[in-house]
Amino acid sequence: MLKDELSIMQQKATRAPYVTIIVSFHETPPLDKKAALLLSEKAIREADEFLQKMYPKEATSLLESLRALLDDFDQHYDLTVEGLGFYVSPGYSRLVKFFFPVQKKVDIGDAFSMRELLYLEHYATKYMLVHLNEKSFHCYKGRLSSLEEINDGTFPWLFRDNYEYNQPARAGSYSGQAVVQGVEGDKSTNEANRLKTFYREADELLSAHLQDMPLVVVGPEKDISRFQEVSAHQKNIVATVKGNYSNVPQKELETRAWPVVRSWIDESQQSYMLQLMEEEWQHHAVDGMRDVWNAVNEGRGYRLIVEKDYTCPAFIDDKTGKLHLRSTKKPHQIIIDAVDEVLRLAVEKGGDIVFVNNGTLDNHGHISLITRY
Repeated sequence: MLKDELSIMQQKATRAPYVTIIVSFHETPPLDKKAALLLSEKAIREADEFLQKMYPKEATSLLESLRALLDDFDQHYDLTVEGLGFYVSPGYSRLVKFFFPVQKKVDIGDAFSMRELLYLEHYATKYMLVHLNEKSFHCYKGRLSSLEEINDGTFPWLFRDNYEYNQPARAGSYSGQAVVQGVEGDKSTNEANRLKTFYREADELLSAHLQDMPLVVVGPEKDISRFQEVSAHQKNIVATVKGNYSNVPQKELETRAWPVVRSWIDESQQSYMLQLMEEEWQHHAVDGMRDVWNAVNEGRGYRLIVEKDYTCPAFIDDKTGKLHLRSTKKPHQIIIDAVDEVLRLAVEKGGDIVFVNNGTLDNHGHISLITRY
């Protein structure tokens, strides 16, 4: 669920009730399809019980939409998902797959729950992956756990040795093959030099696709080392995966690569926390749900930093819009999760969202806001 898709969801889903069901497979055996379907079915039944009580007129059609989404997942089961999101309202339905741990949730109200969708955006960084060995150099565009191989007449870049000519070593034309010609000499030294030439050429061609994106390098350890010796893109390399995946389905390569990409994203996002400790930011930061709520409502939010699973039941004064963390005698509207609402407000007002690991913001009330002023 990327930003443009989230915008489409908000445009098409225009009528309440909005049903959000989050199903967690994190503790389910990864290959147990039956258990995953049973957990989803149980959550749908739980939602149906609420719908029958709260929205009896819409309950039947919404239940049909939920079951249709579950049937689709059954037919296109994905072993790599760690959770599902069912998003249904009158005239709209969407199933979202999560490739990271999520918490079980059944939410029915005036808007879809936003947290998991925004967290999916948190992981939606574009990256490049190259899979190399002594015979070939394959290049992929990556986002989340999906890889798309580049086949553009240049990639895959193939290696071919030619010893038929007694000429100085040189690279062949860029036609999808690297032809290295040379004089037979010390076998191991020549082989290493030829491979470095091969990887250097591939690295130069990679520039047109890579730009400033992070890069993951996959291959046998010795080949990764040779590539790193000659690559001009050292600063882009964020992770390496050792192993030869030339003769396995692409899904296995995706399954092996995604965890290291996810770990890199988590680590890089944590660096945002350093801003809270830098002196120049101290007078621009507010902590805790109540102060963060007020600042976001005033349009002062620049970057909202929140722990991944932090929740905060709260109440809103109908007249003043003031947030109360405890019930008052004044008229109020119950908010099931104030965090979800403040996330929505921050997005609407153009603020950035940064998720951090649970416990990271213990000294900041679990939520903090870098303000514009």
